Order: sequence, then C-alpha cells, then structure tokens
Amino acid sequence: MSVTELAELPTAPTLSRALREAVEYADQGPHQALRRALFGTTTFEDFAAVVTPEHAIAEGVALIVVGGMVDPQVTDQGWPDASWSAGYFAQRVGRAHDALSGWAASHTAEQLAHLFEAAADRAQPMEAL
Repeated sequence: MSVTELAELPTAPTLSRALREAVEYADQGPHQALRRALFGTTTFEDFAAVVTPEHAIAEGVALIVVGGMVDPQVTDQGWPDASWSAGYFAQRVGRAHDALSGWAASHTAEQLAHLFEAAADRAQPMEAL
C-alpha cells in the first residue's frame, strides 16, 4: 500500500501528521514515539482493541519513511506500493526498524525529533500524489 493509498483510507492515520505528533514523544525513543502518535498509546492492551490493519500498515510505512532517511538501503527499492508482497513489506519494515534503532542509540531525543519532522516533510507530498 502506498503512502497515497494509505492517506485515502478513512480509518488510517495520516503519516505526516503522525510523524509530526511523534516529535512530542521523541524522549520515549523512536518506536514508542511512533506508537503513541499512531495508536494513541504504547500499551499493547490499550491499542490492541482499537487498532485497525491500516494502523499497523501505517506503522510499517512510517518506519520505512524514517528508516530510509538514516539508511538509504531501506528505500533503495522504492516506496511501498501495491506491488509489494506482505513478506517483502515485512522485510523492508524489519530493515527500517533495525536502521532506526541503530541510529537512535547514538543520537539524542532532540535529534530524533528533528528526524521525525524531516520524515513528515518527506511523507506529506507522497500523501497527495
């Protein structure tokens, strides 16, 4: 699912808005900040009851967008679209997760906040394609 297709779904969060909201939670680390921004909470029991498949896809796409900014190999095959199989999507999300985790381990919360802002700027034009 592309960023554009995701933005068109009524139940999916808008990536650029979620990434901008993640800025507020950067002190919690990259993954917790994204979950809080996308799901409204970081507690599994709280978000499991309300999260939609589109939210889960949005988390993966957000990781790819952010991860691609710190490791170009995350997006060296392009951005998610309908041609990606579920397995390939999962592989790219895993690579993005690892890239972002490694980057965050040696950067401050303020730098992470700036990375989220830059990722939101990158995602916004893709939402309108």
